[in-house]
Amino acid sequence: MSHSFRSHVRPPTSSHQRGVAAIEFALVFMLLFLVMYALATFGAAFYTQQAVSRAAEDGARAATLLPQPPDPNSVREAVFDSLARSLIVPASANTDTASRKFWISANVTVAPCVAAAGATSCKVTVSYPYVNNRILPTMPLLDTSRWMPDELRSSATAALKTS
Repeated sequence: MSHSFRSHVRPPTSSHQRGVAAIEFALVFMLLFLVMYALATFGAAFYTQQAVSRAAEDGARAATLLPQPPDPNSVREAVFDSLARSLIVPASANTDTASRKFWISANVTVAPCVAAAGATSCKVTVSYPYVNNRILPTMPLLDTSRWMPDELRSSATAALKTS
């Protein structure tokens, strides 16, 4: 009796195994792709935040090196120069340094220090509209607007030379 039972059970075929492997691959690949996309998106936002922070620091540094009280336009130019050396400008405005600086001056808000004579410190604030200028495109499946900032902001304060 046990012999006749074995004759009705067929061993799994290789085509059946290939179908299961394809389904497993599709599920694992989708999960892996989402994790990699999330890491790349976070990395791009982190890079942009670092570029904005560095630009604020460069503006504050320029304020300490300029004749006192520092000229706000010179501080703003130092910030724009710093941002123009980074990769945050979209490809459409990334042909040369002048076009990068033009795009940055039109899209990035800089609040340079306005220090009166005898001031001891100056604060430079840079705001970058990340919601309009993401480095990586968004995916319809993932709504990054819920967990990514709309604006990246950084400030740096510098001690000014006193006479």
